[in-house]
Amino acid sequence: MGDDVNTSARTVADKVMALVHALGTAEEPLRLATLSEVSGTSKATTRRLLLDLCTQGYAQSPGRGLYLPGPRLQGLAAAVVRHDPLGGVIAESLGALARATGHVAARVSVAGGRAVVLGLENPQRLPVPLQVGDELPEHALWADGESAGTDPVGEYPTASTWMLAAPTDADRTTFLVLVGLAFLRPQDGAAAQLLAEHARALGGPAARMRHAG
Repeated sequence: MGDDVNTSARTVADKVMALVHALGTAEEPLRLATLSEVSGTSKATTRRLLLDLCTQGYAQSPGRGLYLPGPRLQGLAAAVVRHDPLGGVIAESLGALARATGHVAARVSVAGGRAVVLGLENPQRLPVPLQVGDELPEHALWADGESAGTDPVGEYPTASTWMLAAPTDADRTTFLVLVGLAFLRPQDGAAAQLLAEHARALGGPAARMRHAG
């Protein structure tokens, strides 16, 4: 089968970024067939793209037909974390929020209407389909900054889950969110109140750092 299986609307950059995202979020080496499916590209094209990524150090192959993140991709991730002065504080806050509510707590970065998960704490190991690097579904909250309120923002990514969100900054570029299973949906506003409190607490240091800069 040739490249006729490729989706014409997807650019080479789209396919490469799909591969980079899959490699960066994988917990074990990925097979060529899996990466081909993820990128929506034929195996032949996927192999060529992966060869380029391996040559440049963004991917590596520990065995025939298996791929992992390469040192340059790991280095980029480490650089982002290193330049996030509130990273440790936010991780602690997410952990406390998750333990207090019994739900999954996450940090979301918003830009250009796109919301991406930057951090996540799931100490209860709930089977919620959410991981660092995921992009949340489109929503008016990310697009034009409507009030988060205390109602679920939307289904993520299925009807079996719900989500609450609260901004940590006036520009609404960062949100804290709680994600839970539908049958564990809060029956009162306690979880939403805790979420809002943590978001406000994190907003103060972030604002001071921006003004200092």
